Amino acid sequence: MSLLINASRIGEVGGLRFYAEAVACCFGKAQKVLGVVPEGVQFRCEIAQRSTPKWLASSSRVSSLRAIMWWIYGATVFPARAGTHVLGSTHHVLPFRKRQVVTVHDIRPYYYPDNWVQRLNFYFLLPRALKKCDGVLTDAAVTRELLVAVYGLEADRIHVVPIAVDAEFFRPRANNSESRPPYLLSVGSTWKHKNIAELLRSHECWAPKYRLKIVAGTGQYVESLKGLASALELGDRVEFLTGLAATELLSLYQNCSALVYPSLMEGFGLPPLEAMACGRPVIVSDIPLFRELYGDTPIFVRLGDPRSWDHAFSDLGLITDERLQKGVLHARTFTQERMKASLFLALRRIWGETFMHDLEL
Repeated sequence: MSLLINASRIGEVGGLRFYAEAVACCFGKAQKVLGVVPEGVQFRCEIAQRSTPKWLASSSRVSSLRAIMWWIYGATVFPARAGTHVLGSTHHVLPFRKRQVVTVHDIRPYYYPDNWVQRLNFYFLLPRALKKCDGVLTDAAVTRELLVAVYGLEADRIHVVPIAVDAEFFRPRANNSESRPPYLLSVGSTWKHKNIAELLRSHECWAPKYRLKIVAGTGQYVESLKGLASALELGDRVEFLTGLAATELLSLYQNCSALVYPSLMEGFGLPPLEAMACGRPVIVSDIPLFRELYGDTPIFVRLGDPRSWDHAFSDLGLITDERLQKGVLHARTFTQERMKASLFLALRRIWGETFMHDLEL
């Protein structure tokens, strides 16, 4: 008996890659576990890994053709032998295969699709495919409730496996007296649902005091943000950054005045937890998922409400060291050990104790 971790649709960076790698690392040196990743991606763990073509992977540019080609590849030549159990780190169900568990991080495309193929998938194809899977994993109880309400899935078939935060890497900076110009930070702002356009349009609340650094890919949405920043005459107040090394991102977190993350909808929202782990304030949209994941540590803003944005930046100046330390401690609860325990419990409930024993974990 063996297990294949299907991570073929992740990108080289981003939350999906981080989650998939954390899942793979849960299995340690297991000899009967194989990770399938796009060419150019290498997990930092000891399980065996095999590559699929790079053009199948996710990227910051929206493409209908890539999704169609992946479905054809998955239905024909995907490297999974008969009898292999498949654990998908994303929602991409392999066609015509049994013994699958997939991870649905969110159903954002059901409400805010990037293209017609994504709309078709999340409206019609995905719910049917999920009902044929042995089980479904997700990051949060809010998403599980949505899957039950929108797709009619049975709640006991959906298992919450929370994300892990690398609190050893994302940590508060050492005390120093170096003075830096104040800036706000936005991370992972490649897609429309990240709602950075609203942050830019709310510039009167922050531009007089802060610059804004936006970390994102190079897709169509980022190009539209650059155009919006120019139209709002924010060229000298907004900086777009891409292709950063991990240490560069860490420095941005550690030295920012606040991370701003005004998403319309999310599956887990890792950047706010990373910012909290670095001891920095966060301003996030007031949506149910963020209330579940972050508790009362962040500053919450009601989207579409200019007064709420004003209050958020006023409150930023009142953040105490005690509240920042509370955020650090909260982020540290999202450990790799907690994720592993949740994942293995879910797999035992889905595939049974015998399956887990046979993997020699």
